[in-house]
Amino acid sequence: MAVLRVLSGDETGRVVTLAEERTILGRHPNCQVVLDNAAVSRHHAQILQSHGTFYLEDLRSRNGTFLNGQPLDSRALLNDGDQIRVCDIVVGFQLRDDFPPSSLVLRTDTLTDPDPNSTRETLIRSTAPGTSVSDPLMTSEIEEFDTKHVVADSFDDDLSSIIAKVDSSRMASDAIRLGPNSDVKLKAILEISQALRRELELDAVLPKILAVLFGIFPQADEGFILLRDAQTEKMRVKATRARGGNSTDEVAVSMTVVRQVIDSGEALLSRDVLDDSRFKKSTSLPQFKIRAMMCVPLMDARQEAIGVIQIDTRSSDPGFTEEDLDLLVAVASQAGMALENARLHEAVLKQREIERDLEFATQVQLGFLPKERPKVPGYAFADYYEAAMSVGGDYFDYIALPDGRLAIALGDVAGKGMPAALLMARLYASTRFELFTSDDPGEALSRLNKDITGSGIGHRFVTFVVMILEPATGKVVVVNAGHIPPQLRRANGKVEPVAKEESGLPLGIMPEQEYHAVTVQLNPGDTLLAITDGITEAMNDKRQIYGRERLKKCVAAAKGGIVAQVKALISDVETFSGGGGSSRDDTCCVGVERLAQAESKT
Repeated sequence: MAVLRVLSGDETGRVVTLAEERTILGRHPNCQVVLDNAAVSRHHAQILQSHGTFYLEDLRSRNGTFLNGQPLDSRALLNDGDQIRVCDIVVGFQLRDDFPPSSLVLRTDTLTDPDPNSTRETLIRSTAPGTSVSDPLMTSEIEEFDTKHVVADSFDDDLSSIIAKVDSSRMASDAIRLGPNSDVKLKAILEISQALRRELELDAVLPKILAVLFGIFPQADEGFILLRDAQTEKMRVKATRARGGNSTDEVAVSMTVVRQVIDSGEALLSRDVLDDSRFKKSTSLPQFKIRAMMCVPLMDARQEAIGVIQIDTRSSDPGFTEEDLDLLVAVASQAGMALENARLHEAVLKQREIERDLEFATQVQLGFLPKERPKVPGYAFADYYEAAMSVGGDYFDYIALPDGRLAIALGDVAGKGMPAALLMARLYASTRFELFTSDDPGEALSRLNKDITGSGIGHRFVTFVVMILEPATGKVVVVNAGHIPPQLRRANGKVEPVAKEESGLPLGIMPEQEYHAVTVQLNPGDTLLAITDGITEAMNDKRQIYGRERLKKCVAAAKGGIVAQVKALISDVETFSGGGGSSRDDTCCVGVERLAQAESKT
């Protein structure tokens, strides 16, 4: 199995197995290969795999991707020993994982220093809550900070005017020090709790939180709530409030305070920020005349900071006390639970919507497949289709051509699920058009390839085979685009692959690829069967694959014609794989048999 070996960078020696059809390299945590470097784009590059062939493609990254020292400007074929550079990280590509690491030698002359500078505001978020930013063992990710409605700040990192720090996870369960007006504060907590319990829409509940907090803290002049956007990973201002009951268009955000609160997971209280010489570099606080502030983290169920609540005042008398900070932490704890509930509710609604869409898509896709088999005197046909998910990327069709010939098409879109199904739908229409408008099957497939390659649908390959039957003579013209060769079984039981050597690349890779036809003769009792790799790559619990040899033996041993062969094959695959599982791919096969004279008459 192919692997990537890290040759330079912090994780030198790391080995990544290329087991998926698409492997993304980048800074974002959802990448298959996460590269912890600020100069690396979130989704920097990808490696695509189709039937054992690997391709490298840059994903419009900021600093580019290099293959063997050369900048990558289009999809490129990967060869054994190639070296890929992403910023200052170099990985080597090996087709087999049993090669020793020493077989890859880093070419140091291909490295250049990337420019990690960025004009955007950044926020460092620790993936280990409670760990100091300066801890060299901390795993961090750089994420963009959305500065809309925000006046940025530039504090020194020494927060000497912060007089209190509270562990918000501890305060969530400890008793709250309420101090004076405890009945008012308890009532406010109850009010917030009830409001959060009733609301599942965050945009409605967050302004309510600020409104109640302004009732609790009469000295508060401004407040805001920042949340991390689940899609973009940016911190966004979700709610603001100014004294007088109105929201404000601008809020003063101390990037130093926000970083500290997010990274440490601790609440911060500053009694008089302007009375400290270390805050002279501040630009926003003097402008807004902020004197005291409280900033507390919003934590999710995993106790990771997902945002902050900040309340500030323009007067230091009265300012905020430690009891006030405890109360704000308690409110933030409830708000964090409400955020989690709202996101779970949203996820459930989205899942239901996806299920409805998939159900509809399933019906649409099944409508593309043949509703009945052809009725051609002297011939029998058989087919089988099963998607690994609700929808899939396998496709087959019977196409009656104007001159009396019959085309049998079979395609396998790389991947499964909705993206593969969408390309399958396009393939259905394009295949019919090209076969209807060209007498030469090879030319038709070449034009189909150009259509798929230039469609802009995405990074998908299609293995494809078309078999055109001339009923009067029994001749079958076969054109193969990177697909498993059809299996020709003679009447005596001998099985041989067709168009194995003449196969071209899968559709969608090289626009100028030309395809060539092979003609075979079907005699009475002969069958021709085409399958997708959902059969040959079916895996059992020992991680063994079904394989082409077992396919050949099963077809040869099957008793009966094409219908019996298809039934025997599907049954054998099910027996081998133990009924399927999550590793199963889409499964499809289609075949034709030229009947013996006696069968033809009956």
